[in-house]
Amino acid sequence: MLEHCQNPWNDKCKSENITLYILFKGEKLPICKHCWSSIAERENWSD
Repeated sequence: MLEHCQNPWNDKCKSENITLYILFKGEKLPICKHCWSSIAERENWSD
């Protein structure tokens, strides 16, 4: 079973192209390349 993106700001993304993991609210989440591009641009990760 492959992992899919678990972007906390885009729960509809199901990409399996995992680029990295982020620690969010104490949980390690896989993030795809596309979502990481938009997350990296965010000023506030807590929203």
